[in-house]
Amino acid sequence: MADPLHAYEHVSGIYFPIAIGVFAFIVLTLAALLLAGARRRAAGGKTEATRFEVVYAAGLAAVVAFLLAVTFHAETPLDTVAANPVLRIHVTAAQWSWRFEYPGGKTVLSVSTLRPPVAEVPAGQEVEFWGSSRDVIHGFYVPRLRFQRQFLPGYVTRFDMRFDRPGAYGGACSVYCGEQHTEMHFELRAVSRTEYESWLESAQSPPPSDAGSTT
Repeated sequence: MADPLHAYEHVSGIYFPIAIGVFAFIVLTLAALLLAGARRRAAGGKTEATRFEVVYAAGLAAVVAFLLAVTFHAETPLDTVAANPVLRIHVTAAQWSWRFEYPGGKTVLSVSTLRPPVAEVPAGQEVEFWGSSRDVIHGFYVPRLRFQRQFLPGYVTRFDMRFDRPGAYGGACSVYCGEQHTEMHFELRAVSRTEYESWLESAQSPPPSDAGSTT
């Protein structure tokens, strides 16, 4: 999988200067056209579309086409799922909780807290996630990686993530989902493979009465 952070920085580095240039160009062009039109009307002439105006519209269309091509070129590698991920985690979002289910039945549950339980992942390796929602649309957002996917009710969203640097990767729901939306946080912590396996062996699943709580 491509690095979403670098892809985001690459695309934004193209979009931002073009946006400034297009904005300045439009403002100056509109001012010039208004002045030219006022002069033609004052002289009793007709205010018809000129060749310049046609070129202006075509130029803007070309800019839009270029930006679409850049976006799709950057986005396509991010949507590719690895053939052999080292780990598959099932993530379930619900109002207002996150549930991470690991192979062997290990589970981490985060419910409406600014200091959520930590779900560990091996650093430097492809991790596949299967995400779903139990109620409304939720957004799985990891700001440090500029990574976001939406979880829809009745649909499984598959995606890969790679955590190249060990450390904490905080996340939150990025789609408004109810009164406790702002407290719907989670944390992924990238550690060495040895540390991950040790954590997985010691991790405890929550009691059945707490699993999947939505209140």
